[in-house]
Amino acid sequence: MSCHKLKNVKPISSSPSGSYVCNDLIIKTYKPMRGLLTLLLISACLSSFGQSISGIVVDKKTEQPLTGAWVTTSKANVITGIQGEFNINAAKTGDTLRIKMQGYKLYVLPLNLANSKNIRIGLEAAIIELNEVHVTAKRDRIKDSLNNRKMFAKEFNSSAPKLKDMIAPSGGNVGLLPMVGITIVPSQFIRALTYKHSREYKFKKVLIRDEQNRYIDSRFSESLVSTITNLKGDSLLNFMDRYRPGIDQIKKMSDYDIRVYIKVSQQKMMGDGAVKTK
Repeated sequence: MSCHKLKNVKPISSSPSGSYVCNDLIIKTYKPMRGLLTLLLISACLSSFGQSISGIVVDKKTEQPLTGAWVTTSKANVITGIQGEFNINAAKTGDTLRIKMQGYKLYVLPLNLANSKNIRIGLEAAIIELNEVHVTAKRDRIKDSLNNRKMFAKEFNSSAPKLKDMIAPSGGNVGLLPMVGITIVPSQFIRALTYKHSREYKFKKVLIRDEQNRYIDSRFSESLVSTITNLKGDSLLNFMDRYRPGIDQIKKMSDYDIRVYIKVSQQKMMGDGAVKTK
């Protein structure tokens, strides 16, 4: 039957042979193609989720769980829990699991579907060879800090994207939100908004807080406080906990200022004790 004889169907063109191409044929041809494109889009989205990797990190020699080990893949960064456990997302193919912790050798494991669950990883202690070793009761805070910053350089140097990272000249294929003369890069804009909620930022805060505590301990030390106050045992620990200065306060103090602060704090503690006795 010719196209123009069908009810509610209009011919849109005619071929040299006199046949017609109908709207119905276009619609029937377009629907399967639209369904195919939808399936391809869903497949691409599902493949982007990757795989979930879980396991536990332990000391290779003692088999004790390691808390605070840094676990990374191309998709995420996590820190092991109290029992050394971790769960992290990774790409489905060609991804690599990296585990690092201060005092241990870097562990690298190529991933595949066969080794994605309940992985038990033993970290080997790093052996440092020295020509000469002097054993003392104190640690070198500056050296420890430098080693820590070197090992976790990526985390220490991380920061939220700046304005120049979030914009690009218009006319390229970088962004999706064009403005006059520039284009906003959505990925960098979203990262800037969510950076302070990321694991990367939280881990950086932990590293910095640990570094600050080491600095305070090096200047407001047990040996110094005990020498000035003659306090020992629990009395010494209670005094140090009660009058421990903050990082901003102690940075402004000279060594002399710290000694004066300790003496004044002891006098204050003795005065408070006398008032309670009455």
